Amino acid sequence: MTRSASLSALVLVLMALIGGCATSVPVQVSVSTTPTLSAVLRPRLSGGEVEAIEVRYVIQDGVLPAGEAFSLVAPVVYDTVEGIADRMIDLKVEDADGPVVLTVFDDPVAPGGSPYYRRWRADRGVRFPVRVSYSALVQPAGARGGPPLGIRPSAGGVSGAGSSFLLLPDNAGVGRSRIHWELGGFDARSLAASSFGDGDFDLAGAPDALLKGWYMAGPAGRYPATGDADGFSATWLGRPPWDVEDTMAWSGRVYADLARFFQTEAPRYRVFVRVLATPPFGGGTAMTNSFLFSRGPLRSDEVVEVPKRTLVHEMIHGFVGGIEGPRWEQGWFAEGLTSHYTSQLQLRGGYITLEGYVREINQAAEEYYTNPARNWSAERIASVGFDDPRVRRLPYVRGQLYFAALDARVRTYSDGRRDLDTVMREVFVRRDAGERFDNTAWREIVEREAGPGSAARFDAVVLQGTETLIPPPGMLAPCLAAEPAIYENAGAPIEGYRWIVSAQAGRGCGGPGLAGW
Repeated sequence: MTRSASLSALVLVLMALIGGCATSVPVQVSVSTTPTLSAVLRPRLSGGEVEAIEVRYVIQDGVLPAGEAFSLVAPVVYDTVEGIADRMIDLKVEDADGPVVLTVFDDPVAPGGSPYYRRWRADRGVRFPVRVSYSALVQPAGARGGPPLGIRPSAGGVSGAGSSFLLLPDNAGVGRSRIHWELGGFDARSLAASSFGDGDFDLAGAPDALLKGWYMAGPAGRYPATGDADGFSATWLGRPPWDVEDTMAWSGRVYADLARFFQTEAPRYRVFVRVLATPPFGGGTAMTNSFLFSRGPLRSDEVVEVPKRTLVHEMIHGFVGGIEGPRWEQGWFAEGLTSHYTSQLQLRGGYITLEGYVREINQAAEEYYTNPARNWSAERIASVGFDDPRVRRLPYVRGQLYFAALDARVRTYSDGRRDLDTVMREVFVRRDAGERFDNTAWREIVEREAGPGSAARFDAVVLQGTETLIPPPGMLAPCLAAEPAIYENAGAPIEGYRWIVSAQAGRGCGGPGLAGW
């Protein structure tokens, strides 16, 4: 029996039952439907290299807000990737009444390479289903550097972020997206994967979530060959100058250790690696339960180094998560706490030596104390965007040192009964349960856990930048001890602090694994 026949039969049964009742009441039977976007992604090759991703989709059962015209939206610029909307060509929109003419509007330009959008608005009312098709050209070689979001050809395949090729409905009420890959242009061994699944996938929620994921298709390698290893898998295009299979197996073991430390069920996690032939080569960037590492060919003067710290940092992002609030208020937490735990957990797990740990801490300290934006507010830093890499890095190192100092203050205030790990695990549980977690909540937490004045110190050091961080007693103890240091910036001496191995450093300063922490 078909679905429609089943529904018809159900209605007849209900009518019969109601008709048999002593009192007749009006009955209205309705079938709830979720507006759905069903899309096909087809990489298009020319001369053995991907030149575009062809996209076509149907929006079923869409619901427009009263008085609004149907519209589509795509970034013009997204985190330094420029010309995204300009590279969307051959756009066609149709409904039951035929082609839909669109008028184009651009948002005001955002400074510093930050995102702003183009909108295509229908000149008439539409009737669903609505069909959309277009091609998204790959990002050209030689474009501006920045996070590796652009869709780029690599080793016969293609990869990039959804934000760099997806043109999506802006106001159709879509609550579910279904994505299907067509890989006919590749050989039979090729595969497709994304942050949301291997191959085809369904995603509940608004379609803009698709922007915040990685996509890769082509003759890719994979670890493990099928499935996952304790929730971890990796996919790559091209061969980096290090053993990618061994490195991904190592990353999977670290991911399992991290889940034990954070005392949570590890979310399904995917790593993507690509080797590009032409710049911009990018670096590493995390998105929804995933991370992409992008690099170029081996340089003649390059010392091969496996990017283990980067891999650990990006995997920790998935456990640390974020804090609510405007974008400028978030970096200190998401990047600062992740940077803190990147150094701490590498040491505790035995993944770096004590000497390597000291180098990481002192690199962060020097970067903080000599940074020209050291005493800028978080809002002013965010306004620079991607225009100045040193300024953009400040939330990472300022946040990292802030959390290390906070750990010492919590230990002191609680007479050693609590520490940052204890506090953050409780915060994560409450946040995951739906409790609001923003900077106001954080002020209440630190005032309670680290003592009176802690909220004001947070504002002054982290959000407003009016105070420079001075290490409290016991910061990074027992492994390290702080001492005054003189740094130099553009020939001028700058006072700050550095850390040395403490005389009290013992067995806890580097261990066999994170399970006991």
